[in-house]
Amino acid sequence: MVLKGAAKMIEAKHATESDLDWLLQEDEVTQAWAERCIKYNEYIVAFKNGTPIGFLRYSLFWSSIPYMDMIRVLPKYQKQGVGSTLFDFWQQKMRQKNHKLLMTSSESDEPDPQAWHIRNGFTKSGELTFGQLQIASETFFVKELAE
Repeated sequence: MVLKGAAKMIEAKHATESDLDWLLQEDEVTQAWAERCIKYNEYIVAFKNGTPIGFLRYSLFWSSIPYMDMIRVLPKYQKQGVGSTLFDFWQQKMRQKNHKLLMTSSESDEPDPQAWHIRNGFTKSGELTFGQLQIASETFFVKELAE
């Protein structure tokens, strides 16, 4: 998938082993987890001119519902459609796998990420608190995938 606009080309694709070092630098996961996510195509990386500029990592909630664990775009490339390109790629892949629902979350005190989720078709579905593990509650969002 390629995003064209303002003379910029953004490409999104599944991560490979060659992306591992960059992902470990930009994501907050262990090497074992990153390697596992690459193996199962649960990382999508956005590139500009062959350079990684953002990623989306997901897993399967209840082993069946695609859950966007993390989406991150390097600050220099934010608000240029990179996150939407990553999300559109992921959404398309989940439709191809016949998933009917997507899920994600953000901390309740993060209005910008919540607004982004809503702009991309998610609706709030509830909140959980995690005590001392996380001070702000976590707001969960879902999006039904149309046939």
